[in-house]
Amino acid sequence: MDSAEGGLTVLEGIILCVVAVLLAVLAVHALNAPPGHPVGFVYSALEETGGCLMVSGEVYGYALTGGTVDGVALACDRPDPSRMGAVSCSVRLFVGDMGSVDMGCAALEVATAEGTERLERTQEAPVWPGNWTIVRMGHTIPFLQADGDTLLELGEQFDLVIYPSRPLAPGEKFLIRIAPPGAVPLTVERAVPPRLTPVTDLG
Repeated sequence: MDSAEGGLTVLEGIILCVVAVLLAVLAVHALNAPPGHPVGFVYSALEETGGCLMVSGEVYGYALTGGTVDGVALACDRPDPSRMGAVSCSVRLFVGDMGSVDMGCAALEVATAEGTERLERTQEAPVWPGNWTIVRMGHTIPFLQADGDTLLELGEQFDLVIYPSRPLAPGEKFLIRIAPPGAVPLTVERAVPPRLTPVTDLG
């Protein structure tokens, strides 16, 4: 039939049939979706935001002198005030995050030009080089408190002390990578300033 007379060509008919079949398949899929679990593009986008860490506040470096950081003792066999021994930072979930992060099972690495070291999480004191620890669990909303477990949830903030095996020299660049299971890894990149003080704001 000639399309100029207002009818459909064979090609147009085939296209309409394909579209109708696709719509029927989508309708059947939507009706047979398992109940209780939201589906769709919007939900998938929201689900992807779960487990996004961010640094809250400043990152601090501590000269290799032992002593305490946020009330936690650091073991030090060979003090060297000219080098940086430990780093502290606070982490929380990204604003609007829909999930939680198990910091108790997080993998933490410190990378420099000389290589990468994976630190172990410890709950013992003093903290020895080669380890990291959660020193405080707080809440960003006034009058609220963290529930005390290692799940970092919306509104909570964990203060970390990171104590690599090898002290860092002035001018040395380093990268801290925090990767909780099932979450987006957080990387913190800084450089040791040319001159250290007992506590140095790394920005």
